Amino acid sequence: MKKVLLSFFLIFSFSITAYGWEKVPIPDYVNKKTKSPWNFFDDFEDQKLGKVNLKKYEINNKGKGNKPFKIKQDTDGNKFLEITVKHGWNKCCGSWNNTERAEFQVKGKKTLNKEIWYGFKVRLPKDFNHINDRVLINQFKNNFDNMKKSPLLGIRFYENGNKLDLGGDTGGRATIKWNKKEHKKHAIRYQYLKVNDSWVLNKIKERDTDYGNVSTCNNENNCSGCEEYFTRGICCYDLDGKPIWKKKGYLNSGEKPSFCNKIKKIKKKIEVNELGKWTTFKIGIKNSKKEDGYVKVYKDNNLIMNYNGITFDWKGNYYSSLIRIGLYRNSDPNGTGYPDQSIHFDDFIVVSDKKTLDKYLN
Repeated sequence: MKKVLLSFFLIFSFSITAYGWEKVPIPDYVNKKTKSPWNFFDDFEDQKLGKVNLKKYEINNKGKGNKPFKIKQDTDGNKFLEITVKHGWNKCCGSWNNTERAEFQVKGKKTLNKEIWYGFKVRLPKDFNHINDRVLINQFKNNFDNMKKSPLLGIRFYENGNKLDLGGDTGGRATIKWNKKEHKKHAIRYQYLKVNDSWVLNKIKERDTDYGNVSTCNNENNCSGCEEYFTRGICCYDLDGKPIWKKKGYLNSGEKPSFCNKIKKIKKKIEVNELGKWTTFKIGIKNSKKEDGYVKVYKDNNLIMNYNGITFDWKGNYYSSLIRIGLYRNSDPNGTGYPDQSIHFDDFIVVSDKKTLDKYLN
């Protein structure tokens, strides 16, 4: 995104002309033991139109090289990175879960007990086609030998773009594929559903819990929600917490679920950005075996995920972590092929604290 000058007033003052890839100074107040191993900003303004230079990064390349990546320019002169995935591009990994991708990533580094704040601007073009399948646009991934689990954080679309899913795995046996027992113990998820022109927080899952229906947090009567309608016969509420069915004389089901207190700061209803409009994501991650870990996600400065707790509870040979940007999707199970999808990225930044992140992306 085209910028002129960024002025910082931290412990000391300094000025930066943001133009292309550059290192970001680490403020004096940041604990050097927990600082991010990456500290940079990239607005792609130094890149040549129609081409791309990703030497500062790594490409998740399984045969297509630089082909999915291209620098383009808006009418106001702003340059951005367009990433495209097509049927069969960079296909992987076996008949049990064929996937296609077009992603680049920071060079892997170990991040245990580190605090990483990163962000980017993303735009779905006006001609973008959602699919009735999984599509990721970003991942924070802990790498292990023969890794078969989800990233700590993935930002995903499902159901023709009508579900926004945030989160991933905080631990488990890295070499063992998905299973119910480990999913319940280690998975963290925040799920939003599209209702008219808004994303509405629908379900939350934290470690050692099942998925919880957020509508139960809105009910003065603390009812159990729609999913237990048949088993408990108490009441049912819609996404806004309004009763759509209630049995006369029902009993109060007791205290609200424990996760309700944890989501008080969460924006439970946010605007759905129109196709062709830029969205800003800001993400905070701390990889920790203790309760001081966290995963925080902001969309256009609205907090939409706020997990606090263990984020690194793995068994396996850990060798690095990385941040991936781009499209990652399931292959069409019918073999016909999903339509081409392109997505726009700009202002990619990774730093050691949110204050610095905000100064670049606000």
